[in-house]
Amino acid sequence: MKVLAMVMFVMGYGLAITRLSEGQMPASCDEYNPLFSPCVPYLVNPDFGIPSPRCCAGAAQVFGKANNPAAIQKLCTCLVATMPNLSFKPEKLAQLPAACKIKLSFPIDKCIKA
Repeated sequence: MKVLAMVMFVMGYGLAITRLSEGQMPASCDEYNPLFSPCVPYLVNPDFGIPSPRCCAGAAQVFGKANNPAAIQKLCTCLVATMPNLSFKPEKLAQLPAACKIKLSFPIDKCIKA
């Protein structure tokens, strides 16, 4: 029963993020969809233990592009702008690189304004 409820939550939230990303995510942040879309279950639910392989692959792709000060600033700006609209938990975002075994070239705390 709990599993079914979680599946329904994830499916419903997946539909919601599609609509939210079109209307509440800055257009300049579209390139970060590989992080936002597959990582929603992990980033919004404090009880969601580990990110999915798809989430980690998207996170690695997005974080890998943040390889210079301008790219890091753009990523951080998008994360700060998008987190409240998509109900991301800042602490989950802070844990994501370690949970996916991604080594960042910058401190993720720089992108989190709780």
